[in-house]
Amino acid sequence: MSFYVYAFLYLPKSSLALPKGMAKEVELISYQNLAAVTEADISIETIQETDEKLLQAVLTHDRVVRKIFQQTSILPLRFGNAFAAVENIINHLQNHQQQYLTILAQLQEKVEYTVTFSPVSAPSTLEISEARGKAYLLAKKQRFQKQQAFQTEQRQQWENIRQLIFQDYPKAAFKDSTEGGIKQVHLLANREAEILTTQQLPTWQTKCSHWQITLSEQLPPYHFV
Repeated sequence: MSFYVYAFLYLPKSSLALPKGMAKEVELISYQNLAAVTEADISIETIQETDEKLLQAVLTHDRVVRKIFQQTSILPLRFGNAFAAVENIINHLQNHQQQYLTILAQLQEKVEYTVTFSPVSAPSTLEISEARGKAYLLAKKQRFQKQQAFQTEQRQQWENIRQLIFQDYPKAAFKDSTEGGIKQVHLLANREAEILTTQQLPTWQTKCSHWQITLSEQLPPYHFV
């Protein structure tokens, strides 16, 4: 019997609403004041047999982690962690007790937010379709120059905002998307993130007129464990 593990957390003082996992309801296996969110009889090899099974398993993993995270602070695990027996989980918790307690203390009442910066297209203010000859070439050159200037300013805005974010969030994790020039920043903030939503985001948007900024919902702190 193998045990799939979704997350570690403080042993709760009151019962949690434990969701259904990949096949059955998850359960807690504890050692002293730590616990693992687990599901019995889950084979990593089996859930990786087809792309469909793998995708469903990944989505279920994320759903379970989020359901538990909505109720308490957790140390979320990446997809794919399993132990052969209960004793292995208990030994793992015992061997890593101090490490996990330290991380959980740092994550207490913390959540992850993803801030997405989507580049705005340069405005096309010059009409060149009706131009002819030298006028056409001049209009085309002017439009190209304006686009280049816009993109230069866009890049500078991003570099400036990176520094501003680092001032408030020194542990921020930056990620460049492979599509469309989109930038993402993962932030660790308090569950009650009033400063982020009412002060910082509007300030960032004001300083980044060439970018569209969006904020995710509260997420488990995957990037900070």
